[in-house]
Amino acid sequence: MLKIMVLSLLAAGVSASAWAQASIDNHQVKSINGTVVNVDSVGNVITIKTADQQQMAFAVPETASIMQQTHAIGLMDIRATDPVTIQYISSSGKYTVVSLVDNKSATSP
Repeated sequence: MLKIMVLSLLAAGVSASAWAQASIDNHQVKSINGTVVNVDSVGNVITIKTADQQQMAFAVPETASIMQQTHAIGLMDIRATDPVTIQYISSSGKYTVVSLVDNKSATSP
């Protein structure tokens, strides 16, 4: 059945990866707010602390959208104590960032 769906999508001019992304966007993306505890820009990992004091580590793939207000930024631009909103997917107990918004004010030091 899956093969038929993929072949149908390919025949319609839609790639299987676009279909898979739509499936992730529609059914599996979660959102969380927190404060940055640590940023590993070499290992592409960000760790945050949530309001209930839970620490969570997220893998940040190159395809993740990272923004501050209306500007695209890099993972290396995020600092500990920055408030962030993360949209992520969870698979096998691992969290992967889809998009990350650094909510730090542009006027903050």
